[in-house]
Amino acid sequence: MKRFVLAALLCFGAFGQNPAMAHAISTSFVLLDAPAADGPVRVRWDLSVHDIIWSVFIDRDFDGAVTWAEVQNAEVTIEAAVLGQIAVQRGGASCALRVEDLALATRVEQNFLSVAMVADCPRAGLLTLSGGLFMSGDASQRVLLSATRGAEKLAGVISPAAPQWEEPERASAWASFVRFIGEGIWHVAIGYDHIAFVLLLLLPSVLRPVDGKWQGATRLSQVTRDIVTIVTAFTVAHSTTLALAVTGTVHLPTQPIEVAIAASIAVAAGINLLPRLSRLRLPLAFGFGFVHGFGFANALGEIDAGGTTLLPLLAGFNIGVEIAQLTIVALVLPLIFVARGTRWYANGVMPLSSCALGAAGVVWLLQRI
Repeated sequence: MKRFVLAALLCFGAFGQNPAMAHAISTSFVLLDAPAADGPVRVRWDLSVHDIIWSVFIDRDFDGAVTWAEVQNAEVTIEAAVLGQIAVQRGGASCALRVEDLALATRVEQNFLSVAMVADCPRAGLLTLSGGLFMSGDASQRVLLSATRGAEKLAGVISPAAPQWEEPERASAWASFVRFIGEGIWHVAIGYDHIAFVLLLLLPSVLRPVDGKWQGATRLSQVTRDIVTIVTAFTVAHSTTLALAVTGTVHLPTQPIEVAIAASIAVAAGINLLPRLSRLRLPLAFGFGFVHGFGFANALGEIDAGGTTLLPLLAGFNIGVEIAQLTIVALVLPLIFVARGTRWYANGVMPLSSCALGAAGVVWLLQRI
């Protein structure tokens, strides 16, 4: 029992400092409207208020809440800061940006500062958008870009690793597909709660309940069948809700989804500690897979894309998620399969790891309520 308590305390210390919303990453949104191959281009940049206050002094009363009055008082400073962080070129020539309007907007249930700008471009040609974009170099930061070119829609992602978007001569479904495979992999990599859930599904997969206790599985075929069935159920479920959410067919508030994801981790950990409940692992993976799908959708739902434009984004992102999941399985399964027959795995590593991850789930749950 002391070992379980120690693991829980260590987990509270390790995970308690992470953001409450694992999927609420540092993201801003840029919308470009280029109705013609030449002439002015309209630019709208929606920035998280919490991100920009680190660069621009807005919250004058230090209460943690930015009001419209405070935005108006800091308007000149905000405009100067924004114009210093974004650059637009067309045909290789720099465009002159000017701010037309400031407004408050709500995206993913958070407050955003919406900056409407016009880019006066001296040449015709393809657009390029770049700049610091208030990205501090943190790999988790993203700028989701949606561009309208006449009747055509384009989408892209700007990150510290790829800090520039270039307008393609022709829209390429393949390029979008490949780009968003990387985004799907990245989203799992920074999604601590999702990794925790997958690990909790993996840990008991090399064990079998015998008389109320865990014992090592005797055949690799058993383990493989177990893993494939559970991962497939989880994949089918979260792929379904990801598609429904991103296409706008179903919409659920962000906070209840994040709370449910944290709860899924605590429940999965509890089941791992009770071998008699091992039969519930499959329905748990399938049921909570629906919930995790809505969590993934938060990363894509704000992109202004539709129809054939959205399909490669959605497919690429989903495949990226699956690649990341299978990578976790490929790295962890050989290790735990080798260790399965040892007493210290069934009675030590597996329950202690489950307890630690479950404690993290409880911490996240309390933070998100």
